[in-house]
Amino acid sequence: MKSIRQMVLCGMLPLVLGAGAAHAQGIGHSGMYTMPPNWGMMMDKLTPEQRSQAIDIQEKMMKMDMEHQQATAQMEMKYAQGMMQLQTELLDIFKGH
Repeated sequence: MKSIRQMVLCGMLPLVLGAGAAHAQGIGHSGMYTMPPNWGMMMDKLTPEQRSQAIDIQEKMMKMDMEHQQATAQMEMKYAQGMMQLQTELLDIFKGH
């Protein structure tokens, strides 16, 4: 049972890292946090101060999204570990019968 648990955890690791890498690039599931197609034109119309504010806000949004995805991945891993433990306990109960 431990080997199955280790295989599942090792299998989940690339998914978690891949999701984190995608969000680090600003790619959101809903597309909300990606830059609009006319981002460059919009940025050209801003003053240097507004441009730096816009970039700061965008970076904060990306950071917040990445933190949310990491917290979600950690919670999903804890859930998977808990479920595997409960399944192991349930199988141990049925082994005797």
